[in-house]
Amino acid sequence: MEEEKILLNPPDEKSVINRTLCIAVLFLRAQAEALYSSSPNSEILKIEKSFFDEVNDWIEDENIKEYFTSKEKLLLEKEIGQWTEEETFLSLSYLEALGVLLWALSLIDKIPSYELGFKLNDLIDLLPVLRSKDEFVGKAKLRNYKELKKERDIAELWYFRWKLGRMEKDNYKLEEGRSYKEAIKILAEKALSLGAISQIIEEDFPIKGKPFSSLDKEEYIFISNIILERYLTLNWLCGYYESWDERKEI
Repeated sequence: MEEEKILLNPPDEKSVINRTLCIAVLFLRAQAEALYSSSPNSEILKIEKSFFDEVNDWIEDENIKEYFTSKEKLLLEKEIGQWTEEETFLSLSYLEALGVLLWALSLIDKIPSYELGFKLNDLIDLLPVLRSKDEFVGKAKLRNYKELKKERDIAELWYFRWKLGRMEKDNYKLEEGRSYKEAIKILAEKALSLGAISQIIEEDFPIKGKPFSSLDKEEYIFISNIILERYLTLNWLCGYYESWDERKEI
C-alpha cells in the first residue's frame, strides 16, 4: 500500500528540469575538481575559479539556487580545489545521473548499454549550464511514466545481479538452500526475456563478451557505478523517494 502511494507521486516535468540543471552544475564542478587534483597548479585554479564565478552568476540570474539540496549547496560553497577525493569521484555518478535525466526529458533518444555507460561526448552539447534556462525548458519534454517505469524495471534487474554478487561475497545464505549460481541463472533468464540483456553468457549477465562474475576490479567498479546510479535515478524519476537526497537502495 505504501509503495503504491509513492509510485503515484513521481516528480513533475518542472522538478526534473530543475534537478537536471543542478546535476549539470555539480558534474562540471566535479570535473574541475578532478582536473585540479591531477594537476594542482595556480594557473588551472585561476581558470576554474573564473569559470565558476560565471556559473555562480548564471545560477543567480536563472533562479536555480533554491533547487539544489542542502548537501549540494555545502559542496558548492567550498573553494575550488577543496573537495575530498570521495567528493571528486562523484563526477562519475553525476555523469550517469545526468545522462538518465536528459533521456527522461527526451533530449537523448536512448540510454546506452550498461557495459558502456554514458560518455562525456554524449552529453557535452546538451549541458544547459551558462545557457538560457527558458531555451532548455522549451526543448525538454518529460517522457511518460510507462517509459520511465520500463527503464526502471530494467535497472532493477541489473541492480539485483549486482546485489547477488555482494551478498555472495558477504557469505549471505539464500533461502531454500538455493545456490548463487542457480539464482543468477534464473535472474539472467528473466532479464533476457524482458529485454534487459541481449544474451546470456555462462548463465550470467553479459559484460563485453564475458560473464558478470568474471569482471576484474576496475571493470567491477565501473559497472557498479553505472548500475547503482541508474537504479537510484530511475527510482527517483518513478517516485520512490520524496527527495533526491533520500535516494538509497530499496
